[in-house]
Amino acid sequence: MAKRTPQFLLVEPIAKTPFPPLGLMKISAMLRKRFKECHIFAQVGNEVPAGLIRPEKIYVTSLFTWDLDKVIKSIHFYRDKFPRAKMYVGGIGASLNPDYIRNMSGIEPHIGLLDEAEAYPPDYSQTFGRKLNASITFASRWCPRKCRFCSVKTHEPKFFARDNWEKDISKSFPKIIFGDNNWTASPNFESDCKKIEKYEMAVDFNQGLDARLYGERVAKRLTSINIDPIRFAFDDIKSEDKVIRAIRLAKKYSKKEIRVYVLYNFEDTPEDFYYRINLLNQEKVLSFPMEYRKPTSSKTKFPGRHWNTELLRALKLSLLFYYRKGMITESRKSFISIYRRTPEEFVDKLYDIYKYDKALKRKK
Repeated sequence: MAKRTPQFLLVEPIAKTPFPPLGLMKISAMLRKRFKECHIFAQVGNEVPAGLIRPEKIYVTSLFTWDLDKVIKSIHFYRDKFPRAKMYVGGIGASLNPDYIRNMSGIEPHIGLLDEAEAYPPDYSQTFGRKLNASITFASRWCPRKCRFCSVKTHEPKFFARDNWEKDISKSFPKIIFGDNNWTASPNFESDCKKIEKYEMAVDFNQGLDARLYGERVAKRLTSINIDPIRFAFDDIKSEDKVIRAIRLAKKYSKKEIRVYVLYNFEDTPEDFYYRINLLNQEKVLSFPMEYRKPTSSKTKFPGRHWNTELLRALKLSLLFYYRKGMITESRKSFISIYRRTPEEFVDKLYDIYKYDKALKRKK
């Protein structure tokens, strides 16, 4: 009797990012290495892929905690279809809210990275329906900052530099995307730079460079690397001087576009948020507003103590007019036309936007 070829199923319950789930791509590579002949199926949502008959193992990932209800639906769907398969659940959402997974499914989720899969390069044949044009990798894991609003300390609690990240690079792609949470803090910074130089392709440190560590030495060193765009974060008004210094240094040594993540709805006020985006606009760089949401399974948004639902709604609506790939335009004229010249005018304008939107809804 012929030996049955093992089958494995990788499930992404809901796709909300342009990038495929890196963890599942690495698991796919791990399985192919362990089983020379196997069939691996990748699925977004709840369907049985053609040809899948009896998977031995099912791996379910998660991303945002407020989408964990979709994860639970996927768990029950595939468990009903394949009750004999061993099921594993992991990812960021499950790591941040393991009790929800445990209580709603009876499955003990994996928290953090799957170390055994981390050593493998991504399986780029598994794109989960995305059109991928870049290699995806991490040169390091962890961040030393421990910011209270950030979940990195839960998902990546231990620091390690990946000496073998080059295995993740496919020369068939024109770009490399690094997902490091604080690459400039890595002791491998210099050796990583030398490795990146060899590829002569654009690189994107997608989570941003630490403006507090972006001094003259780092800015000058990065001139040998085609970083495009250059990303920073302006999460707290206390870091104003260092963020502005980093932006000006980046402009001194590079002509690349600069994008700055701007956290709001945490402990900031709307006036504080306006101050930061206005300052960035005056520096002629793009602001990328990032709303803080509590890592809960609820889809309900929780306004910070200085915000309310009206202001959050209005800000989202305003961004529809002056968004470019999720960013506030660097045009000064356009900025003033929608966000005004002072923090007080900004808040008043948001309330006007909210009232106007509410009136439109009544007419419908």
